[in-house]
Amino acid sequence: MSNGSKGNATVIISGHPPDAAGALDAYDALPWFDGAMKDDGSMSAAALPAWTKAPVSYHPAIQAGRLRDEGEIARGGMGSIRQLYDLDLRRRVALKVIDAELGADPEMVQRFVDEARVTGALDHPNIVPVHDLAAEGASHASYTMKLVDGRTLTELIAMQQSQRDLERILQCMASVCDALAFAHSRGVVHRDLKPDNIMVGDFGQVYLMDWGCARIIGERTLVDGVAEAEGTVLGTVRYMPPEQARGEVSRTDARSDIFAVGAILYKALTGQAPYMGPMEAALAAAERAEFKPPDESNGVAVKPPPMLSEIVKKAMAREPADRYQSAAELAEALRAFLRGGNWFPLHTFPAGTMIVREGDRADAAYILTAGSCEVRKRDPADPKRSIPLRTLQAGEVFGETAIFADAPRSASVVALEDVKAVVVDRASLEQLVASTYLGRFVKALADRFLEVETKAQQQGLDRSGRIR
Repeated sequence: MSNGSKGNATVIISGHPPDAAGALDAYDALPWFDGAMKDDGSMSAAALPAWTKAPVSYHPAIQAGRLRDEGEIARGGMGSIRQLYDLDLRRRVALKVIDAELGADPEMVQRFVDEARVTGALDHPNIVPVHDLAAEGASHASYTMKLVDGRTLTELIAMQQSQRDLERILQCMASVCDALAFAHSRGVVHRDLKPDNIMVGDFGQVYLMDWGCARIIGERTLVDGVAEAEGTVLGTVRYMPPEQARGEVSRTDARSDIFAVGAILYKALTGQAPYMGPMEAALAAAERAEFKPPDESNGVAVKPPPMLSEIVKKAMAREPADRYQSAAELAEALRAFLRGGNWFPLHTFPAGTMIVREGDRADAAYILTAGSCEVRKRDPADPKRSIPLRTLQAGEVFGETAIFADAPRSASVVALEDVKAVVVDRASLEQLVASTYLGRFVKALADRFLEVETKAQQQGLDRSGRIR
């Protein structure tokens, strides 16, 4: 954790090494992204070279012989994480030890102790359990907690290669929202959400870590430290909501964490955090919530599904009142997206575009999300002339019947204005039919519709304007 200045405000940037003011490095190119960006402040000993030489304060149980130190395994914003073996219970645990330099600052020691107490008080399946706390004198503090075998979300984001990988990340983020909903109900706001602070176990466990920047709203009986003064900027700039970046401590609440969850999702979709570049520029952008929407980001090999982009944009709204109002609401939005399977691309068709042509083989169905289209059918008496049948508006669907029936298009659809439509390809619809009971119902309805339409055409009664 490093300190700086921002006008008259105090800036405490979690996990930001003193020499990381320039542009950030890139991971190797990935199939999912053209390149994923590393965040400063990752739990890497190499990122904090000055700390690796600092002496370690040991937990009393190590000196007593009950715990055996097996070495450092990671570094966080306030110190190191070591692996211990409990000789009595015959299990491994993790030990977090405050950095020696920070241990010389009573305020930092108190923040470290408060972190242990806050984490220990939040008894939730997605918050790592704390076993005990040892705070000896003014400079030595450490606590033991469950050892999580797995990866950080930073690693999972960088390893993405398919839709399934992104689905796993979304499931993890829904679990993080569950943890936040519980913490918020207890008056605790995390304020330092980022991929490095989320651990994913080898068997699907998800843990929200590092509560050292937590804000307690209401009674502060859980902690002894003094609340930050207005103007204090605390957390990780790359994922901050604007009110937190401006140091508006009293306005930083549960919805601030919701913004940060959206920022993590942003990175999962685009390969980089919302605010990149030098730290001062990133902080200035965070104050204004100035970032490119995820579906307009450059360097993304797979464009984000439109409905998922909408979830991210709502979570990251500039004004807290425009965001999801609870972590539980955001969790449900993510799970509804996963249940619905809304992964299909969103296309824009300029006015005058013939989206579907009568007589062509069907390769996709369409869901209008904006604009209007006209359904047209060739005049049997004059093939050069088209007869308008009906107008399609946002929310309507067309083109699916020809796929289910494996029949040519029965009419054309032309964009009357610039149109946006979700495009569902033939393979996806056929998979729906093959793999779900709902798909079979839809197929049966399509077959019956075609049977009725064929009879109507034979009798010269086709006026429905329905498009295959």
